[in-house]
Amino acid sequence: MSTPGATGGLFGAIGRLLGRRDAREPGAHNHISLGCNCQMAHVLKTLDLRQWSGPLDWIFSMPGMARDCLADDFSALLDRDQLESIPEAERRGPDIWRGRHRLYRERHGLECVFNHHDPAANAADYAFLSEGVRRIRTALDTPGTDNRLWMMTHLHTPRAVAEAVDDQLQARASRNHLTFLQLETGHPRMTVVEAVDLRPTLRWLTVQTPSEPVGLRLADPADDAQLVEIIRTEAERRPALFG
Repeated sequence: MSTPGATGGLFGAIGRLLGRRDAREPGAHNHISLGCNCQMAHVLKTLDLRQWSGPLDWIFSMPGMARDCLADDFSALLDRDQLESIPEAERRGPDIWRGRHRLYRERHGLECVFNHHDPAANAADYAFLSEGVRRIRTALDTPGTDNRLWMMTHLHTPRAVAEAVDDQLQARASRNHLTFLQLETGHPRMTVVEAVDLRPTLRWLTVQTPSEPVGLRLADPADDAQLVEIIRTEAERRPALFG
């Protein structure tokens, strides 16, 4: 595994010159998406909670991949030897399915990780990824920082995986609370089932919904609006962890 490229310096300068660097930075209180695709980050942005770009905002991932990223402090995600452009013939469209990650393809079956970017071939895309990693490291490694972390997936996830993600978050210098949303599609109406036997640092909501996720939202606009309100309500709850 090669040494990851610098998260500032040359690549940060390239990103700034090309207008790709988000100038907003982590503060004392942050809402952070841990995936598993753009939908979670999009809802946080809709609610004006997402103030800066992190590395898992805009890629295809899985809860186990987020656990792995936290476990090695995102070093494998940035490893250039693991990045690979998806050949044109294998892409699902001219501007999508652009890049994969060899390790996460082997470990989690992810055929595509970078949908709209290709950090294997594009310096600005790699700089954008590196800057996202730098920001989340700052948020997680700054003592006195309170982070609300969010993860949402429609793929069945064992409780132990979310707990392993929480374990990694609690090992950092900041104070971190994880809200995990397990979407269950195909139900007759929107329903939220709360798990009550978890830790103070972890909240699990099973959201039963009639419609499937499609890109940034649920297929039915009414279902999607309800999902946004569910997350808005959750964001207004202050975890006891933060006092």
